[in-house]
Parts: sequence; structure tokens; C-alpha cells
Amino acid sequence: MHIGMIWAQAAHRVIGDGRGMLWHVPADFKHFKTTTMGSPIIMGRRSFEALGKKPLPGRLNIVLTSQESYQAKGASLAFSLSEALTLAKDSGAERCWITGGARLYAEGMEIADELVVTYLDLDVGDSEDFAHAPLISPAIWKKNSLRSDSEFRPISGDCRWQVTYYERAENPSD
Repeated sequence: MHIGMIWAQAAHRVIGDGRGMLWHVPADFKHFKTTTMGSPIIMGRRSFEALGKKPLPGRLNIVLTSQESYQAKGASLAFSLSEALTLAKDSGAERCWITGGARLYAEGMEIADELVVTYLDLDVGDSEDFAHAPLISPAIWKKNSLRSDSEFRPISGDCRWQVTYYERAENPSD
């Protein structure tokens, strides 16, 4: 199964604060929806809660948690990334998306085939309490220039935005 990871990040690689969205960029929300629609999405418990504990429609929502008694109405629960990937594969899907948060992205960097990153022209500040996107090593990840935006798209909501697609390098260097 093809494993993709998708996220939006502001300056300082900030992806969130664990409580909700720090920005409003409707065109990127639409891009996220179009990209992930019909495929299973895997997210951590806090990311699910930041969505108001409502599963995203049109996709199998798999919530990763360590809390055995956790309830995620309308979503499937998994207790490890491996278990979540098995649930996604068992659904018959050819592709799944890891959609956050930071710890899940860090773990997923080892196994993902593709990264879809929206760079926001926005500085929401930085704090040790904020969640941050993983570093993207050019030795491991190659930008797909044909699919990526060459410049920022027009302002949508809070800011301009730019989508970059990365693929795992065939022979990553050490």
C-alpha cells in the first residue's frame, strides 16, 4: 500500500497547537479534501479531537491512541501505527494518508512513500507548546518539481500558500 503524509505548516515548521487550527486557508482545506477523499486517513487522538471529534466524511478515519477506553464515534481505533496501517490495508485501499499530529508524522517518516506539504506564508509565532512538522532531509526526500507549485498561490483566508510534493529517493544516501 502506498503511504502518504500530508500537512500544512507555517513559519518555524509549526503545524498546530494541539487544540485547533491556527490558521484559516479555505483553498488548502479543499486541496486536503481532494487529495485524501476516498482513502483511509490515520491521525492521532489529539488531531481527531482538534477536529471536534468528528470523522471526516468520505474516508475511513483511523484514530491512533494509547487509551484503551477511548471512544471515537464514526472512526476506527488503533493502538499502534502498524495496527492502523493493517486496518487501512484491510479496507481494500491502495493508498492511505497519515494526517497528523507531530508524533505520528515523526514515526511515519520511516515508512512513508510520499509527502504532500503545504507551506503557508504565515508566521503564527513559535512556542515549545506548538507541534512542529518533521525535518525533510534532501538525502531521503526528493522534490517532485512537475507536481509542486513553483510559487505561492494567491491569498486564501489568512495567507498565500504553496504545495510541494516529495517522493522518497530511490537510493537514499547515508
